[in-house]
Amino acid sequence: DIEDSFQDNEKAGVVYLDLTAAYDTVWHRGLHLKLLRTIPDRHMVKFIMETLSNRSFILQTSSGQCSRLRRLKNGVPQGSVLSPMLFNVYIHDLPDTASRKYGYADDLAIMLSRPTWKAMEEGLNEDMGTLVAYLRRWRLQLSVGISVAAAYNLSTREARRELEVRVDNKCLEVQQAPKYLGVRLYRTLSFKQHLEEVKAKVTSRVALIRRLAGTTWGASAKTLRISTQALVFSAAEYCAPVWSRSPHARK
Repeated sequence: DIEDSFQDNEKAGVVYLDLTAAYDTVWHRGLHLKLLRTIPDRHMVKFIMETLSNRSFILQTSSGQCSRLRRLKNGVPQGSVLSPMLFNVYIHDLPDTASRKYGYADDLAIMLSRPTWKAMEEGLNEDMGTLVAYLRRWRLQLSVGISVAAAYNLSTREARRELEVRVDNKCLEVQQAPKYLGVRLYRTLSFKQHLEEVKAKVTSRVALIRRLAGTTWGASAKTLRISTQALVFSAAEYCAPVWSRSPHARK
């Protein structure tokens, strides 16, 4: 969609939203209501809610002292395979906005393109107000200090253009190349910065693999192959369809 805005000679603005302790603050009664609206099988809904209830924890210090038993009244368990799906259900009814919305579990972003910076900023601010009101209604909290805004355009003269997006009268931080889902997104979508980071990561991991190899010593060929696939290929190929067309990918 950002590339489409380039083709239409428009300005694109993106806000990357960060939710404070998103999984831990899921309101159980609200989730129950949305599950009932989404899943026709009431027995399945009851089973899911049972897995979230009666959870508790105790904190133990290094000296062996323990805190009192605390019960968790909200949230979905971290690390559970169900948690991302449950969170998707919890926010599946995000309100309609002029901005396009993108999300993977609790990693949310909105994008709006307009012919002028003013129109785009006004639209983003209006949509952010709508989303913040929705989040508060469902007991989720936007982290204003961590959420960032970014402007995307091909004009060299406007390379330092900064958006003014406000939440509760506080301006969101503006970044030239924010990272979303592990990919660094520079204003021109050249992916140069991202590929430089990938190159550095792959180089360091290749050096580590070399320390395990030797003609008369070291790990077996099978171990080296598995280690290379796990450490090197996973980093080198991550999101390759996104950045593979970049001219910097061939350097």
